[in-house]
Amino acid sequence: MKASTKITVGLSIAAVASVVVAVTASEKIIKKVSQLSNRCKAKKIVNDRFGGNEKVMEVVDHLSDDELDSILNLLDKVKEGRDKTSEYADKLKDNAGGMKDKFTSFLEDLLQN
Repeated sequence: MKASTKITVGLSIAAVASVVVAVTASEKIIKKVSQLSNRCKAKKIVNDRFGGNEKVMEVVDHLSDDELDSILNLLDKVKEGRDKTSEYADKLKDNAGGMKDKFTSFLEDLLQN
């Protein structure tokens, strides 16, 4: 095998290895940034909902990343439930208004006859 072929193969292997390292490193960086973002979200929630209570803030600081993810997922589900409940309440109000109108109309017709 020629020296130039050996150099080309060596450079190709080095390029593939560097791409693998870059992808692995970028995945770790993305995961770390996501975890830091979640921690900041949790601290903001503590500041907003609990007035920046130091004990609660300390609990947030000591939570593992998985625990923090679980809590934030739970809060997202609670928010979704609240939104759905609000939506159902609006529909119920609309339906109740319609039923009230129909009942009032029925009573008026009944009293006129």
